Amino acid sequence: MSQEESIGVSYTRRKAHCGLAALLAVAGLLLAACGGDGDSPSVDAPGKLLSVQNYAGPTALQEASANVSISYVTTSFNGKPTTVNGLISLPKTPPPAGGYPVISWANGTTGFAPQCAPSAVVSAVRDAYLNEWLKRGYAVLRTDYEGWGGATGHRPLVHGTSNANAVTDIVTAAHAYSSQLSNDWMVVGHSEGAGAAVWTAGLVDEAGGKYPLKGAIAIAPVGPGILKFMDNAVNGGAVLGQPFLSVTVLAAKVVDPTINLDALVKEPMKSQVEAARTQCLGPLFVLPQLQPGQYLNPGADYDKVARFLKTQQDPSALTMRVPVSIIQGSNDETTVTPPTTAQMISSLCSRGASIQYKEYAGQTHSGVIPTSQDDAFSFAAAAFAGNAPKNSCM
Repeated sequence: MSQEESIGVSYTRRKAHCGLAALLAVAGLLLAACGGDGDSPSVDAPGKLLSVQNYAGPTALQEASANVSISYVTTSFNGKPTTVNGLISLPKTPPPAGGYPVISWANGTTGFAPQCAPSAVVSAVRDAYLNEWLKRGYAVLRTDYEGWGGATGHRPLVHGTSNANAVTDIVTAAHAYSSQLSNDWMVVGHSEGAGAAVWTAGLVDEAGGKYPLKGAIAIAPVGPGILKFMDNAVNGGAVLGQPFLSVTVLAAKVVDPTINLDALVKEPMKSQVEAARTQCLGPLFVLPQLQPGQYLNPGADYDKVARFLKTQQDPSALTMRVPVSIIQGSNDETTVTPPTTAQMISSLCSRGASIQYKEYAGQTHSGVIPTSQDDAFSFAAAAFAGNAPKNSCM
């Protein structure tokens, strides 16, 4: 049984009468244009919908009229096609003229291990936030990103283009599932997902060549703060949030297999890195707190990690194609802090970006999600209507 048949209803069936082409395919020859509509995507086309099935799992959104899980094609960090999973949730209200406006949600870091896909990890704060979008008539799409559900088998965590591809291509796939969607969409994300939102805003004009991106909302976005966080660990500083060290070096190793983790990771830290291979982020926070200087070794292998974080994770050097809302909590003490977010915004503004920035006093990394939701809804309404939001760069 094929992967598509085993997890749901295939959306790539060919027409029954392909004549000689079908006979040749049986013989093992690949033919590009047999059956289907003239504009049907090829087998490996980004956004190709592979399967769909009803979803009633723990992360189903209660304000949805329908929750479905899908698999679809996206482009890996290595430029090759790969399969990823995701969820589609439609509002309970009737679709407006032109269809439901679409929100493509980009999740924060949930871990590196095989069971840590965002769709498998419950978050009351996240799900309450996404239910509010549904109440307001938005369709909500949620990618699981590359590394869960495809051939790669490992998560290239915080890889900007990989995450942006997955966030974008689920929009194309969703249109193959439902005719009730508007062509217009926005990307909304938190933490790692907020970094993905900024990457998307810097790389994408349209999903699938016909679904215009109208804007991006980045809540506590990763960026230059991760490299600062890692440099601090290498240089013997105290570390808050040490599980992020483990998942980051594992992700860098996926992207650059020449990284020697045995040489990079100090002995006291090695058991924590190994734990990150099998446990999600939450349980990693109860592991023993190490002392400054017990984390990572400087040298050639760390230089490769730093290069990955600077060139393939940090979106600061991109030129924004759409308006971006950046949201920050003043008490965020993770890898995302007000100074590092300000550093990223300064770089983006210097490249002509239109950024609406707001810092929320007293809010933490996750607490800023619900606190900022009304401002996010206002920004989205303006962007979908084609009105220019306030530009903090000016």
